[in-house]
Amino acid sequence: MEIEIKSRVRDFALIKRRLSGLGAEYLGEVNQKDIYFNHPSRDFESTDEALRIRYSDERTFMAYKGPKLDKKTKSREEIELEISDGEKAEKILERLGFRKAGTVSKVRERYLLDNTEIAMDDVHGLGLFVELEIIGRYTKENIGKLFDTAQKLGLDEFIQESYLELLSKNEE
Repeated sequence: MEIEIKSRVRDFALIKRRLSGLGAEYLGEVNQKDIYFNHPSRDFESTDEALRIRYSDERTFMAYKGPKLDKKTKSREEIELEISDGEKAEKILERLGFRKAGTVSKVRERYLLDNTEIAMDDVHGLGLFVELEIIGRYTKENIGKLFDTAQKLGLDEFIQESYLELLSKNEE
């Protein structure tokens, strides 16, 4: 399970100082481009599912995300695998009737703090966000840990929408 919360932020500098003060480990920066697909016979927007191919610097991944489990977090089942050729995977999906639903491009700085991954995302066309994620069991303890860490970082503008949903709203 992916247990996750996300917050808008105005500036990364304060978050970085707080992460440093908490002893977070810097994991690096990656450029990511996510291509989302919609199923040929069911609408993933209405079922709250997602299928994407992520190009992340030299690595490529395919992921399925199930419906969100609650209204407070972005927690959901995530099945992800590394693939060797994203362009061929895109072609296979298109040949099977899947349609491209949108693209999200971002620069992501990653940190690790007490088994929590913290991603600072500069999303093209949207702005700055911080995501906190734990991969593990969907428990009150894990959810509480995310919100405790968020409070320590000064995060308070939480959103449940995906970047793709937010970009779609901007286009309307």
